[in-house]
Amino acid sequence: MNEIKLQYIVRPAELVPGDRFRERVLELLVPELLARAPRRLTLHLSLDPPQLSVIPLRRRPLALVSIWQESGPTGDWFLPLSRLGRVSGYRVVESVPRDYERDWPEGSPTPGVGLLTLFSRRPGQDQEAFLRAWHGGHTPLSLEIHPIWRYERNLVESVILEGSPPHDGIVEEHFRQREDLLSPPRFFGGAARMLPNMIRVALDIRRFIHLPGLESYLVSEHRLRG
Repeated sequence: MNEIKLQYIVRPAELVPGDRFRERVLELLVPELLARAPRRLTLHLSLDPPQLSVIPLRRRPLALVSIWQESGPTGDWFLPLSRLGRVSGYRVVESVPRDYERDWPEGSPTPGVGLLTLFSRRPGQDQEAFLRAWHGGHTPLSLEIHPIWRYERNLVESVILEGSPPHDGIVEEHFRQREDLLSPPRFFGGAARMLPNMIRVALDIRRFIHLPGLESYLVSEHRLRG
């Protein structure tokens, strides 16, 4: 049978410190998910962002749980996830224009740091124009400008939990070093090219992203199985 990929976003139902939420996910949720034997399992946990950042990073804790399973019913993954907060769920189609070669143990945090972006497309834009702007335009621009170690696109195929926000894209970008993401000169291709590249990126994302709904998070990545 073919694999399908499911992505769940978990947000705490109450205000809790980020470190406490991360502890609960790792200590309570991960063992239960692994016990259910997914084909593959990856976790992204939001980190506390710096006070000042060129990227508008959200501060509210969040976990992105990515599960691969055999095609068919999506299963009852919701129950363990719901114990930690409010859950949104999506079936997605993954593509990886740039990948790293993993040489660290399974389950250990991925070196470096990640940028998780959730977004919906511009109102009134059809699917063909959206994908042309995102996959054909923005992806090569990002890979040209930013020092991205791994770039993963997840196109939302369907919502699998009623009431989930209508995201169209879930993007995971990973960087070898924290400064590659959080230092503006390094993130935008060098001090001399920083300002023009910032303008290029800002203008480009307006072509396909509904900016009021854009969410960006500083994250750690944990490849837990597969």
